[in-house]
Amino acid sequence: MQRREFVWLSIAWVGLWILPAAFAAETAITPAQIEADWLLQDSLRNDPAAQQLVGKTVLPEEDAVGALDGVKDGAWGFHTEHEPDPWWQVDLGEPVALDQMLLFNRCHPGMSIRAAEVKVLLSDDGKTFTQAYQHDGTDFLGQPDDEPLAIKLAGAKARYLRLQLPGTEYFHLDEVEIYPVGSQQNIGLGKSATQSSTSTWSVKHSKIEAVRQFAMDLVLERGEKLAENLQQMGTDVRAEVDVLERVSQQWHELSPDMPEDVQKKLYLQARWAVRKMTRKNPLYDFDQILFAKRIPPAFPHMSDQYYGWWSRGGGGIYVLDGFKSDSPTVRCLTDDMPKGSFVRPDISYDGKKVIFAYCRFYPHVHGVVDKVKREELPEDVFYQLYEMNVDGTGRRQLTRGRYDDFDARYLPNGQIVFLSTRKCQALQCNLQSGMATMDAELPFSYVRCGGGNSRPVPVFTLHTMNADGEEIRPISAFETFEWTPAVASDGRIIYARWDYIDRFNGPFMSLWSTNADGTNPQLVYGNFTKIPQCVFEARPIPGSTKLVFTAAAHHSNMGGSLALLDRTQGTEFLKPITRLTPEVCFPETDGWPAHYYANPYPLSEEHFLTTWSDKGLPGHTYINNAEQNPTNSMGIYTYDAFGNQELIYRDPTISSMYPLPIRSRPREPSHPDTVTFSSLQTGRFLVQDVYQGLKGIQRGTVKRLRVIGATPKVQPHMNNPVLGVSAEDLGKFVLGTVPVDEDGSAHFHVPSGMSVFFQALDEQGFSLQTMRSLTYVQPGQTLTCIGCHEHRDTAPMGAQFPLAAAREPSKLKPDPPGSWPLRFDELVQPVLDTHCVECHRPGSDDAKAAAFDLTAPVAYQNLLAYSGNDLKNLAFERDRSLVGDMPARHSKLLALINSGEGHEGVQLDEESLKRLIVWMDTYANIQGSFSEKQDDELRELRQHLAPILTE
Repeated sequence: MQRREFVWLSIAWVGLWILPAAFAAETAITPAQIEADWLLQDSLRNDPAAQQLVGKTVLPEEDAVGALDGVKDGAWGFHTEHEPDPWWQVDLGEPVALDQMLLFNRCHPGMSIRAAEVKVLLSDDGKTFTQAYQHDGTDFLGQPDDEPLAIKLAGAKARYLRLQLPGTEYFHLDEVEIYPVGSQQNIGLGKSATQSSTSTWSVKHSKIEAVRQFAMDLVLERGEKLAENLQQMGTDVRAEVDVLERVSQQWHELSPDMPEDVQKKLYLQARWAVRKMTRKNPLYDFDQILFAKRIPPAFPHMSDQYYGWWSRGGGGIYVLDGFKSDSPTVRCLTDDMPKGSFVRPDISYDGKKVIFAYCRFYPHVHGVVDKVKREELPEDVFYQLYEMNVDGTGRRQLTRGRYDDFDARYLPNGQIVFLSTRKCQALQCNLQSGMATMDAELPFSYVRCGGGNSRPVPVFTLHTMNADGEEIRPISAFETFEWTPAVASDGRIIYARWDYIDRFNGPFMSLWSTNADGTNPQLVYGNFTKIPQCVFEARPIPGSTKLVFTAAAHHSNMGGSLALLDRTQGTEFLKPITRLTPEVCFPETDGWPAHYYANPYPLSEEHFLTTWSDKGLPGHTYINNAEQNPTNSMGIYTYDAFGNQELIYRDPTISSMYPLPIRSRPREPSHPDTVTFSSLQTGRFLVQDVYQGLKGIQRGTVKRLRVIGATPKVQPHMNNPVLGVSAEDLGKFVLGTVPVDEDGSAHFHVPSGMSVFFQALDEQGFSLQTMRSLTYVQPGQTLTCIGCHEHRDTAPMGAQFPLAAAREPSKLKPDPPGSWPLRFDELVQPVLDTHCVECHRPGSDDAKAAAFDLTAPVAYQNLLAYSGNDLKNLAFERDRSLVGDMPARHSKLLALINSGEGHEGVQLDEESLKRLIVWMDTYANIQGSFSEKQDDELRELRQHLAPILTE
């Protein structure tokens, strides 16, 4: 958890009273509440001290003091980078005789073990350190079990205490307490500290003081810009402009010592004038707003927030009537439903129906230690989709089963797209796999880098269904998560997905699009972009080619800064982005803001409905209390690009979210469904010219493409089993290779409904380039790309007809045994047994060779470790693939074996060399599957796909 100090203002929410649910409507908002909200906004939005501003660097000293702040919550108080021998140290100010230290560990699943060999080093001058202790490698916690690691120092005297980890690792602890001889006082509290580095998760821990001020200059400036914008739309705002001009003159004539009540009176006059202008906006051509009340989940995370087992009960689907009037009211459409959680509604094109997700709240479910046994959980603890009329009548349940179904959106073709955990463990996603979930509860597939039995993290992806809830099918074959679908102006679905394919898991939540039938998945923005980290809640802006989105955090709930995306300015990095809320940093990558936005609904490039939280994002751990994970942080607002923000509705007891105008809206173009599931479940790819994007590679070099399939993770445990070097490796197997024609084109079969990626190979079979993303085709479909890593907006090569397109698609030629399924013991160990182990084995006559043991089962780790971990370093995850920068090509081990004279006279045959190249260039996995059962399924798949394979 990232600890922040917030501004707490003792502002009374005067005049607000929530009526009992039995009443048809409640008073929505009062003048006193509006005025209190303006002052609250000033304290957070306009005060630089109340937030970490964009671009502000977190210093080691600022992050390190988080371990000395007295807060023990099982999260992290400081966080270094992943580096050799990371350290943290405290300066006590003078030498002190020390009795003991208490170390409270970070307690997120799988994280505490990182500190199991922590050392304690002591120094009087901060330069020369003496080791006083090293832990024995056993795990320890602290906050949850009240058993921190107690390190006895037996009166040793020191001014500086350094904690350090051996080897290359992240270093993070929750809290450090230091006790001198003869005292029970923690003398470390509030002392100065530093550390070896900072990381993405480092936080500036500093005391923030609330400042009362009236932000009149900002109010006037923003109001003038709004007035000019509304006048351009033909709106008469002369009366409000007169008020602003009069207030401005009076304000600037005030003496510096003018009483606060006089300043406040002028300030409120200006704010009311701006609010009246906002209500005249012709884009607000509706008078009702649908929204949900919801308590944020008990486990804040971009994925966990949508599992019913972490829900906290309370709320419903509501309608705000007369939102522009002086006396708007609120009524609940779902007050007859059991206490539960409601998320992400949508309104039909004719404005008459509402679809939403709901799960029932069961207090005991949070503590269930084995949620994987979901048959033991109530079925309605999982989110299901419901539809009703906008007046609350005619409600019906659309989905059933122990799956989380949510984030439904009406499609122009009459179907519904939604997110669901129904992807499960099928190697091929299709209509059959989707329909199977309607009659049975199949095992989930899981995220690779997190989770456990008490916190499973099942994957959710895009699905569609008919309007009546029938014919559920996955339209995405993506291996891991997808988020927040919306319908683009051209009828395609835009959504976010998490592309950590042989690279670091943190920042790669990019924006994609697909046709409604699942064909033609395409990147929209951000395959290499790390800032912002998550491009969520993207929506098309009416009358514009731009999108609005929430720049959100990975390790918290949905929320962050609002931004515009203009793809005409680029598809990567910050150039195509305009920050709508620049006072809120992009969370986790820029820092952690003291307040945040979410749920933008665009009316134009300048005007939006949105939600705003007056509290910071909660941390990434189980938090089921209102102090650390507030129940009531969010309210509904109008917002404009000039910075004006006006409260529409806020319930002081529970968050109000997802505002939607109740009105009809134009239907986007509908694309025909071109997918058929009656034939063999295969499709085709056509690459026009692989050299487009392969800068520096001479034509004629690329001879074949390798096609690699991805396998779903079948266990819920974080980084288990370990498949390869990084412990977060993608499950994979090699489908085979296909030829590349003289002009660089390739046309070939692939299984449909399966995530695949490609590698360009030279004549020897060395990879020249690899994808760090996944793609897929639907049954019977041909997906065409221009080249290999070419720019996404490159136009098709219409003047040159690809040679490969003039012939039948190539069949896949499988690689050597052990590549499908991918297994080191079947692919590489036979080579070692034949050529190497005679010398490289225990007991060999050659003592030097015997020291490099290549017998099973130690050969794998020894090959990785050869020549200073050369292959391990080459295969470790990295953020992007560079042309020619592939493991086999640069491997010192392979260079030794494949030298002209061989190694000790041993010459590898072509087959053996190929086996080593395939293994290294698929990033040196020890295995590519997550279970023996999955291995068997892959063998069965190979038999099933025999019609598109060739020897």
